[in-house]
Amino acid sequence: MAIPEEFDILVLGGGSSGSCIAGRLANLDHSLKVGLIEAGENNLNNPWVYLPGIYPRNMKLDSKTASFYTSNPSPHLNGRRAIVPCANVLGGGSSINFMMYTRGSASDYDDFQAEGWKTKDLLPLMKKTETYQRACNNPDIHGFEGPIKVSFGNYTYPVCQDFLRASESQGIPYVDDLEDLVTAHGAEHWLKWINRDTGRRSDSAHAFVHSTMRNHDNLYLICNTKVDKIIVEDGRAAAVRTVPSKPLNPKKPSHKIYRARKQIVLSCGTISSPLVLQRSGFGDPIKLRAAGVKPLVNLPGVGRNFQDHYCFFSPYRIKPQYESFDDFVRGDAEIQKRVFDQWYANGTGPLATNGIEAGVKIRPTPEELSQMDESFQEGYREYFEDKPDKPVMHYSIIAGFFGDHTKIPPGKYMTMFHFLEYPFSRGSIHITSPDPYAAPDFDPGFMNDERDMAPMVWAYKKSRETARRMDHFAGEVTSHHPLFPYSSEARALEMDLETSNAYGGPLNLSAGLAHGSWTQPLKKPTAKNEGHVTSNQVELHPDIEYDEEDDKAIENYIREHTETTWHCLGTCSIGPREGSKIVKWGGVLDHRSNVYGVKGLKVGDLSVCPDNVGCNTYTTALLIGEKTATLVGEDLGYTGEALDMTVPQFKLGTYEKTGLARF
Repeated sequence: MAIPEEFDILVLGGGSSGSCIAGRLANLDHSLKVGLIEAGENNLNNPWVYLPGIYPRNMKLDSKTASFYTSNPSPHLNGRRAIVPCANVLGGGSSINFMMYTRGSASDYDDFQAEGWKTKDLLPLMKKTETYQRACNNPDIHGFEGPIKVSFGNYTYPVCQDFLRASESQGIPYVDDLEDLVTAHGAEHWLKWINRDTGRRSDSAHAFVHSTMRNHDNLYLICNTKVDKIIVEDGRAAAVRTVPSKPLNPKKPSHKIYRARKQIVLSCGTISSPLVLQRSGFGDPIKLRAAGVKPLVNLPGVGRNFQDHYCFFSPYRIKPQYESFDDFVRGDAEIQKRVFDQWYANGTGPLATNGIEAGVKIRPTPEELSQMDESFQEGYREYFEDKPDKPVMHYSIIAGFFGDHTKIPPGKYMTMFHFLEYPFSRGSIHITSPDPYAAPDFDPGFMNDERDMAPMVWAYKKSRETARRMDHFAGEVTSHHPLFPYSSEARALEMDLETSNAYGGPLNLSAGLAHGSWTQPLKKPTAKNEGHVTSNQVELHPDIEYDEEDDKAIENYIREHTETTWHCLGTCSIGPREGSKIVKWGGVLDHRSNVYGVKGLKVGDLSVCPDNVGCNTYTTALLIGEKTATLVGEDLGYTGEALDMTVPQFKLGTYEKTGLARF
């Protein structure tokens, strides 16, 4: 049948939050017609989505599942333009992200300073979303019947335990559940958004949208369709104008109008939601007129308060006897066949993990804090000191080189993946014309607050020391580390001759070739203590002492290589319309996620966050989806069990009603 032109509820954007909102509301009342409009392709049964171990493919510049936004040049990045990718596929980031299960701190949501958004209010929704597929000592804060699955995956690289031993030797204790909402300093075997029973990625669209559409007939999916603007009639959001995602016929541009009888929920994400509002006339009147748009509602906060987590990757060589995903990602046909065959046989093996096996959340000790600059110490006292549940930095170990393998020699690697949990820097995004295809004026604000530099430098030193204490460690990839002075004791060192020869093999004529201007070999560690039993014997590399010149080299490295963590938020912030300490340019939404100055329009995605959250943000996106669906249901007059909005469970290999079809 044809897609209707009018619905009871329209959800604009089928990302992590939007898929949750649409799926829940379609199960609020099966007489309600719900339309879900998504710019990207349908992800149903797409192997590049459901196979966990191939997620790096989605981040290539020619990706069909992501859009790449280029920022203005920034002096804080040494004149570099930042590139910020966003998902462009049904399920949004949940279809292509790193699948890392981490949660924010309890104080994060309390800091929203919005009625109904405190952690005690939101915990039932956190539990409602998830099925926690592991042994659990704290079942009161986890869920066991939700549509989204959480597990260790069905494979773990040996780098996991090596990392945990090394980090614990640095005073970072191993904890069983680092996602308990209160622990801010510890190391953990990372959980993942992977269904243990199937080995598949657990994305929002399969969990909420496809399962609902297989069982009920009131949810309509419209893909490959870009939202242009919202149409307001008599002070109410009444309809939405859309255009094709790709303007394939520019001589005869086309558009469609879809109407909503009861509610429109904007869920296009942190970058696109403010752009849709601005094209619709919501925003700073001066900026709107300059872009050729007639102002409708004066909301200067639209597109402001852009936040992210600032990320950088530092790769290391590992000894040849250890396992990594490098040959698989590089395209070794024999290894790929073996790995794919294992997954399709039983859902296990290297494809059933993301290779990000362990990591830490950390806060500086008093001694470490005293060694950081005054600006960060002041920021720490203001923001972190009285909130002991907030970590300052996150870093993880990846079981391979995370990057373009055509730009690095064959071999085996591990990568330290860092991000700053609560940057002080802020950015903005604004339209440049009414054209829905036009690139925006984009300043993500990366590193524009000097207080963000010291913790990034500290994390590099900390994670480098973790790497050097691991038995896997065989040297630094010099080209991907700071350019320390040649004579510095901190200088990055490559593999030693023995390891180079082991990788090169007997026929390699250049392994270990002396070319000192490019690399220097790693110095030998201390000998193993033969007086210890074999399982306790270790080789040790000395701790590195950094001087002022070394710190400058690290700072320059941060400016050159800091990038997005795909965790942007804040551009349609909940907050007082007149502004507040955390929403300086004015709030866009009230505490029930209603856009100020219009009826029938809510925003439900990561853009609503007025302040940052200390986690990989899929968790928060799902939480916002659950909260928004509940708010809509309440506004429509539903109460009690109706607000459970239970979605059918996704079951691989069955058509839940008849058993005749499969995903």
